[in-house]
Amino acid sequence: MDGVARAWRRGWRLPLVLLHLLLGALVAACLPGRGERVPSAWPMVLWCRVLCRILGLRLTVYGDPLPGRALLVANHVSWLDILCIAAVCPTHFLAKQEVAGWPLIGWLCRRAGTAFIRRGDERGARDAAERLTWRLRRRGGRVLVFPEGTSTDGRGVRRFFPRLFQAAIRARCPVQALALRYPHAGGVHPAVPFVGDDAFVAHLWRVLGAGGLHAELHFLDALPPTLSRDELARRSHAQVLAVVGGQGWPDQAPGSAAIT
Repeated sequence: MDGVARAWRRGWRLPLVLLHLLLGALVAACLPGRGERVPSAWPMVLWCRVLCRILGLRLTVYGDPLPGRALLVANHVSWLDILCIAAVCPTHFLAKQEVAGWPLIGWLCRRAGTAFIRRGDERGARDAAERLTWRLRRRGGRVLVFPEGTSTDGRGVRRFFPRLFQAAIRARCPVQALALRYPHAGGVHPAVPFVGDDAFVAHLWRVLGAGGLHAELHFLDALPPTLSRDELARRSHAQVLAVVGGQGWPDQAPGSAAIT
C-alpha cells in the first residue's frame, strides 16, 4: 500500500510542481536583473507557500521573525529549508555555489537575489561576508545563512562557523537564530535530509512521494551585534541545539505567522 500511495502522490504532484516552476520562471523574468538593486523577497514568499502546499509540507511557526534588518542563522537539513523559511519570512539567502548551477532552480535563486559562497574557499567566504554586510545595511535588509557550512541528517547541529557573523557586527544589526525541525515518528522524516552524495533530482523524487511532511520553524531570541562573532556563533548554536536536541522551548506558542 505504501508503494501505491507514493506513486499516487507523485502522479499528481509532479505535473503541478513543473507547472509551478514554469510560473516561477515567468515571475522571475519580470524581476530586476543583476545590479545594485536587490529584488523584493515577497514574490518568493508567495511562490514558496504554494509549492509547500503542492508538496504536502505543513508548516508550524513558533515565535516571530525580527522586523527590519537582521541576520538570520539556521541549522541546515535540506533544500526544503529554504522553501519553509521563505514561505513564512521575506528574506534573502546565502547559498553554496553549487546551487547556482542547478537547472532552472539556480537561475530562479539568482533572480530572487540569492548570494552564493564557494565552500572551503577563504576568499569566497570573505567576499560573501562583504556582500552580506552590504545587504544588511540596506533599509529592511534581512539575510539568512546556514553557518554549519553543510547539511545534516536533522538529528543534531554542527558547530556554527563564526566568520559570517562578522557581517552583523559591521552592519550593526541583530542576529536571530532559527531552529528547523521535521518531526516524524521515530525522529526526523526520512525523506527530508539532503546529505552526502544525494542528487537533487533523486531527492526531489523521494519528496514527491512522501506523506506526512511537517516542518517546525522556531524563531528564537535576538542577539545584539555588540557581542563578538565567536560569542554570536556560540550563543545562537546553543539556542538552536536546545530545540533540535529535544530540550525544547515550552513557553512558546505558535506565532501569528503559523501556516497549516
